[in-house]
Amino acid sequence: MNIAIIGSGLTGSLAAISLAKAGCRVDLYERLSDQELINRDRTYAITHSSRNILEKIGLWPYIVEDLVAFQYLNVIDYELKNKFHFLINDLGISEQKYSAIGWIAEHKNMMLSILEFISNFDNINKIPTSIIPNTNNYDLIVVADGSNSNTKKKLKTPSYKFNYDQICITAKVLLRGVKSNEAFEILHSEGPFAVLPLGGDLFQIICSQSIAKATYNMSLSKTLFLDYISTILPHGIEPDTMIDDPKSYPIRFLLNYSFFSGKYIYLGETAHTIHPVGGQGLNLCWRDVDSLASLISIPLLKNNILFIPIIYSISRFLDVLSISILTDSLVRYSRSNINVFFYPRALIFFILKKSVILRRFLLNIMTNGF
Repeated sequence: MNIAIIGSGLTGSLAAISLAKAGCRVDLYERLSDQELINRDRTYAITHSSRNILEKIGLWPYIVEDLVAFQYLNVIDYELKNKFHFLINDLGISEQKYSAIGWIAEHKNMMLSILEFISNFDNINKIPTSIIPNTNNYDLIVVADGSNSNTKKKLKTPSYKFNYDQICITAKVLLRGVKSNEAFEILHSEGPFAVLPLGGDLFQIICSQSIAKATYNMSLSKTLFLDYISTILPHGIEPDTMIDDPKSYPIRFLLNYSFFSGKYIYLGETAHTIHPVGGQGLNLCWRDVDSLASLISIPLLKNNILFIPIIYSISRFLDVLSISILTDSLVRYSRSNINVFFYPRALIFFILKKSVILRRFLLNIMTNGF
């Protein structure tokens, strides 16, 4: 089977490897150089669903050394001044042996490892353009060129989308008084505030704020920005030094009504873009890849190619829709600081804190999706 992939970011590149492993001949179209692809300053949370996919294609041993595992995920409701923890024992039995709830990955290291891994495949041909000269040469065309996909615009694929009235700010900070193997998700009235370990005393701060608040905070000096962070961090944790300048980007939601158009199949952020709360984005994208590769590996479908886009779209919709609703609900829960919502909010948090079964159910969704 001949397949073209448009876009060789983390999702497109992983799709190239997975489909090549499934016996396909893959042409990987990308207008950016490898160095441009590598030089992005982003941080991702990797769950066991992604670990399982990476193990399946043989990529996990090449990546795991650059990942930072965390054994504790602390969820704090800032307004209620209450918290609960996700622990390794809340994972499934098969996942507990890895001694990690999840891993934190920096884009540069992961992208470099994946690009080096691709160079080992004779049936992956990298082409330095994003324009396919003759689409008739391919059985399927996988579109993974991001939420602003030019291909999707040309095909006029409809989607439901909106911009959150928030901006996401990220910064690398040295912290005192925190373990190097724990992560935090702080539900704050301005928006979710995440603290992710990067090794030693270094942590990635990811905070979502109103546009006005974020604009003000981005104008602060590093010292004043650290002072702001200290007002949200849990008691006993102090920011010491900011390693880089804060970066910001708008937050948007996007969900295609269909994940295919003819023989074009949409993967990752081309099909869905969600709020960064909970670190679900990349894991959701990679489950797209795994689903498509699994379908193409079925002998019956290899002889009925036209059914693959339809079955893929149906198979992915529940997982994508459910995670989209979950992340959006977390954002709205975090920001529901009106008095009338206080008691329902307190009840929800109390149940999560006391119910082991519910915590395990929620962690399983966040880890493996639907």
